[in-house]
Amino acid sequence: MIKEPDTLMLIGFMGAGKTTVGKEIARQHHSKFIDIDSEIERVAGKKISEIFEERGEKGFRELETKVLNDVQTFDGVVATGGGVVERPDNLEILRNSPATIIYLHGNLESTIGRLIIEGQRPLLQEKSAADFFALWQERDPKYEEVANFTVETVGKTPARIAAEIIALFSANEDELALLQLRSQIDAFDRQIFQIISERFQVVEAVARYKEKFGMPTVQHDRMLKLRSELKSDFSTSSDITDDMIDGIMSILMQAAIDKENKQLNRGDL
Repeated sequence: MIKEPDTLMLIGFMGAGKTTVGKEIARQHHSKFIDIDSEIERVAGKKISEIFEERGEKGFRELETKVLNDVQTFDGVVATGGGVVERPDNLEILRNSPATIIYLHGNLESTIGRLIIEGQRPLLQEKSAADFFALWQERDPKYEEVANFTVETVGKTPARIAAEIIALFSANEDELALLQLRSQIDAFDRQIFQIISERFQVVEAVARYKEKFGMPTVQHDRMLKLRSELKSDFSTSSDITDDMIDGIMSILMQAAIDKENKQLNRGDL
């Protein structure tokens, strides 16, 4: 069984949810929590945005290195800043850290969405979309290098992510790789159902269009054509079989037909 760490450190891109997940881990595990950005603000006596304005990114990173070094033996959960892997000094600290380091890995789409909801960050204001993508690609391998474990976050609630991380430390050595693989599968499953949910939103629009122009709910020719195209697209796959396509498309099509009929019968249009 993996020894439970005295210090658990979360790393990942800005908007990965490090602070939210860190607080949730601390809540579930009845431990303490500290956020490096908040600690930097306490040490400097200024907000992060003010530090960037007055000292630039270089000055901010210098403060970050000092605070990062100081929290290596913090008894609890530490949430780092997204750019903590920018400085070689920080990478060296993380490589030799007594803390257990968890990389919260998401995707660029979910990250940008979270950042928009939370409000702008200094680097988000300064960089174009292309620069932002390049930054993502540059940092990702650095997070991977210094992390002891990677946990997938896409489509998962903070409570679910926290529970997965806590579970790592009640697992046997030979179960760890399986837990991380399951974390990836869980993230994929949640993305699939999120896409299905979004698909139903389009179904509603289709129902309105069909009603407006007096079109039938069921269009057999289109359904048969779509199945044929999917089978052709995945003809070289050993995993996506014709039977699987027929089964999944039958479920999706019937659910869409039921939703359209229910929507039209309600008179909500």
